[in-house]
Amino acid sequence: MLKPFTFAHVSDFHVSTFGDTFHDRARIVKRSVRQADTAPIRWDTKWEEAGWKVLHLKGARAAKLQIVDPDGYSHDVPSVRASGGIIDPVERGAAKACRLEARRSKTLAQDPPGENAVELLLAATPKNSNLRLLRAVRIVKESNVDAVLITGDLTDDGDGYELVLSAFDEWRRKGMLFAVSGNHDRYIFPISGSGRPKATIESKKIAWEKFASDIGLTLDPCGAWFRELPEAGAVMVGLDSCSRPQRRFFRHNGSISEDEIEYLRAKAKTDAWKNARHRLVALHHHVVPLPHGVGKRAPSEIGMRLDNAKEVARVLDEVGATLVMHGHRHISEERQPAGLNFRLLASSSLTLGCRSGDAPSFWRIELGEHAYAERVRIPIESVDEEEDPGVPHEAISASDLGDAGED
Repeated sequence: MLKPFTFAHVSDFHVSTFGDTFHDRARIVKRSVRQADTAPIRWDTKWEEAGWKVLHLKGARAAKLQIVDPDGYSHDVPSVRASGGIIDPVERGAAKACRLEARRSKTLAQDPPGENAVELLLAATPKNSNLRLLRAVRIVKESNVDAVLITGDLTDDGDGYELVLSAFDEWRRKGMLFAVSGNHDRYIFPISGSGRPKATIESKKIAWEKFASDIGLTLDPCGAWFRELPEAGAVMVGLDSCSRPQRRFFRHNGSISEDEIEYLRAKAKTDAWKNARHRLVALHHHVVPLPHGVGKRAPSEIGMRLDNAKEVARVLDEVGATLVMHGHRHISEERQPAGLNFRLLASSSLTLGCRSGDAPSFWRIELGEHAYAERVRIPIESVDEEEDPGVPHEAISASDLGDAGED
């Protein structure tokens, strides 16, 4: 009898430079498009700490100030009301800088705060995805799993991988951290975020490939990867549903390329695959249309679907995959699709929650003689995403998108 091997299926962290996300547009951190003018001949430094500065324009009649972050981009000084009643403008600027620095992905990665510190930071900014990730990972650790699989959208816009590496370092060091990329990690959005400098398709691709290398994944030229897990009687394949060039700037449809399908078929012919009790496949986009939840409407698929889902499902069945895992639409659900022989596990966002209104969660999967999956919830306030735009392009009208309905 096999000794049970356990792993966590987690997804959709949406970490970012400061922990703000496209899903929470009201709290996007606004920065200058270009690096700020900080020339000493024009600006006096009124406050400085950890690479942040509050600068005053020399000779200005009114107090003209700017906050400059460690990357050289400027932020507005908040009003007295927005700062909680702080009168002095330099103090307001310094307070904002300290608040942002404490939540910055690089800062959290380099000097991870303790449990109590995370809770204090979350009390002030409860929707911050960087902090929510740290809290969630604590629950993952308590679930005592041997490995962790991430099914995409690690970042909100291509920045923050260092925080993911730090948070999951326990598994990375053992070679037991696996991941596939998501549309937020790879595609460009039709409305501006807070990333600086602005991400490009190429910069996102480079960042993803570096992360994959950092966790020990060897990517095939087609974007897929393969790993044997003899201790689990299992094999695992990661498919990149975002390897295809983005069709339109407002669409985040995915696709599994023909090269990836042939890669999967080739792996299915190996002894490792044939002899494995558990044949696991991970990707980001959902393979079958998402159903209506209890009392809820089905999440929109406009601009979000897997374009060749029917073919992919057929191939997964053909090669004998036993468990297929994905993220993408922030739905936590276990299914065995009609007419198919594999099980599907969809994971909600580990930080933003489930679109059903349920709290964030992940799947704890035990591989023994059989595969057993248990949903583990993160004990925080639930998030009802029905009131959210979901992803930014869903908030754009059909008239803005033109042919967006042609999925």
